[in-house]
Amino acid sequence: MKSNYLFMMFCLLASGFIGCSDDDGDNWKKTFEDEQARIKDFVYSKDSDPKIFTYHYTYLKENIEDYAYLFNYQKEGKKATYGDFVWINYTQRSLTGNVIDSSDPSVAVGAGVSPYYTLGGPILVQMNTDKDKYTDPLSDILMNIPEGTTGSSIVSSIMSLSTALVYREYTVEGIVKEDNLLAFENEMIKQYIKDNDLTVSETVYLHEGATDTIALIVKTKKNLSGKSIQATDSVTVWAEGKILDEYNTPLRQFMKMESDDEVKWFLPNMIKGISLTLPELRVGEEAIILFSSGMGYSYSGLREYDGSYVIPAYSTLLFKVKIIGTKENPKKE
Repeated sequence: MKSNYLFMMFCLLASGFIGCSDDDGDNWKKTFEDEQARIKDFVYSKDSDPKIFTYHYTYLKENIEDYAYLFNYQKEGKKATYGDFVWINYTQRSLTGNVIDSSDPSVAVGAGVSPYYTLGGPILVQMNTDKDKYTDPLSDILMNIPEGTTGSSIVSSIMSLSTALVYREYTVEGIVKEDNLLAFENEMIKQYIKDNDLTVSETVYLHEGATDTIALIVKTKKNLSGKSIQATDSVTVWAEGKILDEYNTPLRQFMKMESDDEVKWFLPNMIKGISLTLPELRVGEEAIILFSSGMGYSYSGLREYDGSYVIPAYSTLLFKVKIIGTKENPKKE
């Protein structure tokens, strides 16, 4: 019997959603049935031959049958499969067409729009890794939209964790095979270095698992006489942080500082891409540091307090840093 993890992936794109209703009144089932009829009418007004996925789960102690619809999509083409990573962009709308959220920041602007991905897309999402264990409507939908094409989907308000019916227009920008993510990110980093005519000064390795994860350091200002940095230091820096992708998207900047600003980083508490690379620099030096998601925020990303993503999961990161000073911390006994 499959475990009931119905909402595992839909939560990723549930902008503005507040969770399943706890209304246990007598009318919820009638409301659900009416909603199913509305969804069906809406979908068939857009596409006479949609793809329908059926799910069974328990809601308010009742066993119900629910559906996800994929419509206005191209049926033939290269598609992702279980475990693959998919680059997506999306726009989320009400049934009247009003935009609720979008991975395009220029679209996700206006009254009532609160983007779930604050810096936009594209976003890298992993497809269901275990079809026998997880029920994952988002993966079912995205694995049926061929690479380079679009498709729309709609599910019940229960299944989308919403207080109202919404639908989403997805674009599958690209597919990365499950075993190729690290190689894909490293190639993207190397291409950025080549396109910007940069020269790698240092390569830092993180030895975890079967494959080394690397960070590349490009020193843009050297200071061989500067004080060296220890792995346990608190380092004062000026820094910028950006997200890298291969779709010529203007770099999404999640950290921006004025020229005279500075911040103190306690290296043992920093992500690996920072804690492992800064000891390769000296006070007075400047550098560009690039590293894959395995040294960054991995599958969790980085969120604001309201739940929106500043850094999406599996983001490849670029930091520009200036080392202002370093302070040795007392060693723990």
